[in-house]
Amino acid sequence: MKQLSEPFASGERARLKKRVQIGYAAADIGVNAVELAIRLYLLIFYTDKVGLSPSLAGVALGIGLAWDAVTDPVMGAISDSLAPRRGRRMFLWSGGLLSAIGFWWLFSPPALDGEMDKFLWLTFAFCFLNTGLTVINIPHVSMATEMTDLPHERSVLFGWRFACMNVGAIVAAGAPEAFLDDAHPRTADVMSPFALVIAALVCVTSLATWMATAHVKFSFAPASKQPFLQQVRESLANPAFWPLMLASVLATVGIGANSATALFYYRYCLELSSSKAHLLIAVALVVFTLSILVWVALGRRFGKSHPVAYGSLLLGIGTSCVYPLLPAGSILLPMTVSSIGLGSLLGCIVLIDSLVTDVIDFDTVQSRARRPGVYFGVWRFAAKIARGLAVGGTGLLLDLIGFVPNVDQSDGVRNAIAWIFGPGVGVWFAAAAVVLFRYRFGDEKQAQVQRILRRRDAAALR
Repeated sequence: MKQLSEPFASGERARLKKRVQIGYAAADIGVNAVELAIRLYLLIFYTDKVGLSPSLAGVALGIGLAWDAVTDPVMGAISDSLAPRRGRRMFLWSGGLLSAIGFWWLFSPPALDGEMDKFLWLTFAFCFLNTGLTVINIPHVSMATEMTDLPHERSVLFGWRFACMNVGAIVAAGAPEAFLDDAHPRTADVMSPFALVIAALVCVTSLATWMATAHVKFSFAPASKQPFLQQVRESLANPAFWPLMLASVLATVGIGANSATALFYYRYCLELSSSKAHLLIAVALVVFTLSILVWVALGRRFGKSHPVAYGSLLLGIGTSCVYPLLPAGSILLPMTVSSIGLGSLLGCIVLIDSLVTDVIDFDTVQSRARRPGVYFGVWRFAAKIARGLAVGGTGLLLDLIGFVPNVDQSDGVRNAIAWIFGPGVGVWFAAAAVVLFRYRFGDEKQAQVQRILRRRDAAALR
C-alpha cells in the first residue's frame, strides 16, 4: 500500500470512489454480525441452553466487556505508532481471524458440569473473542480519519459503515431461521451451525476491506511521542470530545439493555415464536439501514449535532411509551410502531461517530500530532464499559424480578421485563439527547479547524 508520511493538501486529494467507500465499510458486515449475535443471543443461550444462571452469565459478560474496554485504548496507541510505517490495514485480516475463532468457541461450548465450569468457559471465550474484535475494530474505524479530510465524505464513510453493519445485523437476526425445525424450535438450539456461518462471514468481509483499501493514499501526521496515559488524559480533557463521549455512553447503555432484553421481551411478554421475533428484528434493521440516507442528508443540511439530538430524544420518548403497551400475540402492531416507527429513528446514530472524526481534527490542530487510534480506543473503552454494565445489569435484574428460564412467566415478571425494555431503555436515549442539545462544537468551528489544517498542509508541501 502506498502511503505518505506527511499530510497532503486537501485540494490535491482525490475523492474516494464509491467502490472504495463500500469496500472500506465491508468489514463491518462480519464484525457487526458478531456483535449483534452477542447482544441478541448470548445471554439467553447461556441461560436457556447451557444452563448458567442469569446473574452469573451477566457477570461473565460484564468481565468480558470490561476486558474488551481496557484493551481498546491500548490497541489504539499501538495502531497509531505503527500506522505511519505499515498502515492500519495490517490488523484487519488478523483481527478478523481471531474474532472468527472466538465466536465459534463462544457458541460451541464443550459439555460442562457445574455452574463454575460454565461461568469460566463463557468468561474465557468472550474475552478471547473481544480481543480479536479490538484488533480489527480500532484500526478500522481510525482509518476513516486518514482516508479523507472532508467532513461530509467522512459522514458518507460512516453512513456506509452503518449500512454494512446493518447488513451484518440482518444476517445475524435472520440466519438462525435457516436452522430451525421441529426438532430444534428455539434459537438457542441452533447456535453451533449458526456460529460457523458468522465466523466465515467475518473472515471474508475483513479480507474484502483489506483488499479494497490497498491502493488508498493515507494521510498521516507525525505520531505523538507523549506517554500513553498522558495521551488518554488529554483526550478526556478535550472540551469537544468528552461531552460527545458522555452522550455516546448514555445511548450505549440504552442500546445494550435493549439488545440483551429483546428476545426475553418478544418471547415471554409478546409470546411470539422465534420466527416472528427474528422477523421483527430484521424489519427494524432494514428500516434502520434505509433511514441512514435521510440522517446523513439532514446532517449535511442542518449540521450533525442537532439532528442526532432530536432523533435521540424522539427515540427515548417512543421507546418509553410503546413497549409497555403492546399486546401479547400480535405482530402487526409491533411491526408498525416499533420496527418501522422507532427503527427509522435509529439512523441518527451514524452522526455521532462522524462527529468524533471532527473532534480528532481539532486535537490535531492543538497537538500537531494525529492520534485517532487513541481517541477511538478511549471512545470504545467508554462504550464497552457502558454496554458491560447494561448487559450485566440486565442479567441481575432478571434474577431480581424472579425470571425462570423456559417456563411461563407470572404477570409481574412479564410487566417487569416490558418496563425494562421500554422506559428502562428510553430514559438513556433521552439523557443522551439532553447532552447533545448542549454540544457546541458545530459546523462553523469545524470549518475553522479545516482551514487551519489546510494551511499547514500547504506549507508542508512547499
